[in-house]
Amino acid sequence: MTDALDRVEPRVAPAPEPAASRPPIALSVPARVTLAALSAGAGVIHLVMVPSHWDTWTAEGVAFAVAGWFGLLVALGLLLRPSRGLVVTTIIGNGLLIGLWAWSRTQGFPVGPHEGHPEAVGFVDLASVVLESALVLGAVMLLARPGLMRRGAEAFAITGAVVVGVVALSTAALASPSARNHADGAHGDHGNASAAEAADGHPHDEEGAEVAKADDKGLAALSNGHHDEMGAEKPLTTEERDQLSAQIAGTIEAARMYPTVAAATAAGYWRAGPYSPGLGAHYIRPNGFAANSDGVVSAEDALNPMAIIYDGTDPTSKVAGFMYYSMSKEEPEGFAGSNDVWHYHTNTCLKSVPGGGLDVPFGADGEVTKKQCAAVGGDLLQQTQWMVHVWSVPGWESRQGLFGEVNPALTCPNGTYYQLPIERWIEQPLNTCKSAKPKAA
Repeated sequence: MTDALDRVEPRVAPAPEPAASRPPIALSVPARVTLAALSAGAGVIHLVMVPSHWDTWTAEGVAFAVAGWFGLLVALGLLLRPSRGLVVTTIIGNGLLIGLWAWSRTQGFPVGPHEGHPEAVGFVDLASVVLESALVLGAVMLLARPGLMRRGAEAFAITGAVVVGVVALSTAALASPSARNHADGAHGDHGNASAAEAADGHPHDEEGAEVAKADDKGLAALSNGHHDEMGAEKPLTTEERDQLSAQIAGTIEAARMYPTVAAATAAGYWRAGPYSPGLGAHYIRPNGFAANSDGVVSAEDALNPMAIIYDGTDPTSKVAGFMYYSMSKEEPEGFAGSNDVWHYHTNTCLKSVPGGGLDVPFGADGEVTKKQCAAVGGDLLQQTQWMVHVWSVPGWESRQGLFGEVNPALTCPNGTYYQLPIERWIEQPLNTCKSAKPKAA
């Protein structure tokens, strides 16, 4: 009875054990260091490029900062506590960055100051993409086979080589000219001036540079042909100055002879390509003097430029500058002094226009193929001879100098320099400006 009255202790079910957290992925030290080095290298490059992109487009600067810190934080996580989730995030994040880079280099972003303008591939951004691609490949391999790189000396040797390679590649990229003017230079790979110099032709103080950047309106995206570096104008000797003055007097006389498009066409000049901001509309008349086989601009050569540049394609459009041509084998001596940096073009599709003239449906220096050119009725010119622009017409002097790559005075109708994507030039053959009204050729 006593036993029956004894209190029965209730049976308590054992508490469930806490669910075990997923253990970190079992990566070896060499594997961790290899992935971390690749991620850190790409992250550092992105962070160093933040200021130049921030100056051009704040949103892009923020994106570069996010990408940079993402790379460094991923590197830290891979070193201290790698997990499957982190490795997957590494693959997705860097894959996204590679995709955005490819988009910007093939199509151009649909928004921002360089809307629809594909950027040129520079060494600094290519270095970053190489690191990101290697990181994605390595992360995928280690996700599938975490046991890779566990063989002592061999694994550490591979890791050491990767670390040294990352440091060398990152250093070379950040020291390259493409890093110094990446944000603006990526939209034209033909110069090493800062944004302020690109807009004005000469270095200015910091305040002036900021004003130039603020008022850029797409000017820094313009470029013209393949040529040597163009910097500040070099001083001339007294003899060179006298020679140059005589040559320029000839160009001014040519401007007086052909003040409008109507005057030029009456003299046998015909349009070659559309009006483009910074470059104007070129009207050409090939002749013996214009060919200039000896590479020296004589007084007679100065009076007979290969092309006269106008501020439009209407009959009343005014003369703004000149383009001189030379068939010399080496870069021409050209004008007196060393400030006339000559250029040439490659891959130029030329299409004849009824009544005389040429269209350039795909621009110059692009990746157009012979088949693409033939499809629009054109002929592909692989490489031109030497050319130089001369901005000597009173009232149309270029802020980039007498022989400037482009002339900021030649703007689009709305005062900017934004152009249509090259693939749309065929729709608007007389003017490449976004703000221009389409007109038939």
